[in-house]
Amino acid sequence: MAARTTVVSALTVSGTLDLAFGNVATTSSKVVQARDGGRFSITGAANQPVSVSFTLPTDLGHPAVAVGSWTGLRGSAPGAGAANPFVPSTAPQTMTLSGTGRLFLWIGGTIVTTAAPIGSYTSPLVVTVVYN
Repeated sequence: MAARTTVVSALTVSGTLDLAFGNVATTSSKVVQARDGGRFSITGAANQPVSVSFTLPTDLGHPAVAVGSWTGLRGSAPGAGAANPFVPSTAPQTMTLSGTGRLFLWIGGTIVTTAAPIGSYTSPLVVTVVYN
């Protein structure tokens, strides 16, 4: 019997573009499609499966500025054209890094304001990626 392991390169996760809903009225809703939304870039060992999970806010810092739903795309190239849809979730989802060790994620969503006070609102989007 032997103890074995394979050492692979560390995972790097970068947020490359914020999900920006832009201006909304105090009582309204607005959809940003995933292909036009926030972006993450993940780099690691080629062809390796990873678990991806999200910590997503239910609002943007005020209950009257709520997030109604989340959408996502995942792909092995930086353009969203050939990306596949998925639903961002707190539950880990298995995805596979490309042959060059890359994975790209796009996040969109729906914001719903209900008599929201005038102002700017921000809340973090967090993605956690670990090797399987």
